Amino acid sequence: MITLDGLLNTWLNNLKAADRSPKTAMRYGGVVRRFLAWYEAEERRLITLNDLTPIALVSYRSYLQKKWAPATVNVHVAALRAWCQWLIENEYLVENPAISLKLVGQVQSDAPEPLSNTAVNALLREARRGRHGKRDQAIVQMLLQTGMRIGECQALHWQDVTLKERKGIVLIRSGKGNKARTVPLNSSIRSALIDYVAPILNCQPTAKDVVKRWPQPQETQHYSPLWVSQKGNQLSSPAMWRVVNRAVEECASRGLIPEETKPHDLRHTFAHRYLQQHPGDLVGLARLLGHESLDTTKIYTQPTPGELAQRVEQIPLNAYGD
Repeated sequence: MITLDGLLNTWLNNLKAADRSPKTAMRYGGVVRRFLAWYEAEERRLITLNDLTPIALVSYRSYLQKKWAPATVNVHVAALRAWCQWLIENEYLVENPAISLKLVGQVQSDAPEPLSNTAVNALLREARRGRHGKRDQAIVQMLLQTGMRIGECQALHWQDVTLKERKGIVLIRSGKGNKARTVPLNSSIRSALIDYVAPILNCQPTAKDVVKRWPQPQETQHYSPLWVSQKGNQLSSPAMWRVVNRAVEECASRGLIPEETKPHDLRHTFAHRYLQQHPGDLVGLARLLGHESLDTTKIYTQPTPGELAQRVEQIPLNAYGD
């Protein structure tokens, strides 16, 4: 007997075979399982293929809209659309129940607030004070100076970094959408990396010495994680998140950085700084950030809430303005 759980597992295996990102497959699987659980809780019986109707899907979307932000709801809609399309293509369904399932409208997002120079410097100083100061500061610098996502940073291996005395480049092998890209390494991150790896390579913390000993791609015995824990294991994404969060909490307790700061804000800060130096270069920024669409990158051209507040304050009609 065909069950929806069985069909879901088959679909997820097909996604993996089609080289879709593991994160996408995991996210889509979670979405469909939540829908199945919701339907069975509502109807108090197991769901069947015949229960996949437009009314059921729209009702689920309405349920989500009461609980989640539009962006989250739309992730669910996209996953359910994709699953139903697969069911049609493989002749498990005759009519597509999701063909008219629309995305929900979203309020235009504000541009994320970047960290100030004072906050950035405080964060770097605090990271250096940690138990693994050189490593932690290099991690924060990598996020700040390249704009990579924390999961991309966590996954780095030695051979992903090409380091020279006056330049460097990092290969991000599996970015969002399972796409690779390269990002140049400026002098700040090169200096932090040299400081971090010199003791590991048993050499002086100079560019010349570190470059000489930096493992080459063909040296497969050095194909090991760039960031390691105290026990020598690859640092996990949650552990890397805690590295940044610890420094944020300490700085926030002294009023040096907003307490709501998250690791992803380092990526936003990189994007804002890049456009400040290179106004209008959305194509270059999109390539560095790994965005597939310029529409995603355009958010950084919008004023932040703080900038809008300052502009409104300065309107000549404001009789009480300074």
